[in-house]
Amino acid sequence: MKTLRIITLAALLTGCLATAWAQDHSRTTEPGAVLALTEVHVKPGMWNAYMNDLKANWRRSMEAQMEDGHVLGYGMYAVVSPREGEPNLILRVTYPNWAAFDRGPEYFEELMESTFGGMDEAREAGIERGELRTLGSELLLREVKFMD
Repeated sequence: MKTLRIITLAALLTGCLATAWAQDHSRTTEPGAVLALTEVHVKPGMWNAYMNDLKANWRRSMEAQMEDGHVLGYGMYAVVSPREGEPNLILRVTYPNWAAFDRGPEYFEELMESTFGGMDEAREAGIERGELRTLGSELLLREVKFMD
């Protein structure tokens, strides 16, 4: 009787393993765009001033990078009911791939020169921006798309 149980259990396990081996393990997805989400804590009373800064500077930088083909799109998302310590704004930048995301410092130096007039001006704008907000964490995501 004990031998019959062992044989039955072995047969069941073999059947389960055979089913698992028979499953389709072919790749059905491919990598897509890279998204960078930045948490921003806009200081109280500074929302409009920060939006004006983004419109004048960040938007110009994003548009230039889109023209260069390094950025697919960008967006801003207000957090409707942030809790204590949570951001009240999320900035999104969508890159076509990791290569576009990871450009060298030379590219950004040229970008700062063309959009701000130089690195010193860009640095000064960054210092002034610190009066309006503090940055939280950045989340990097990789889109996963089904292959057709």
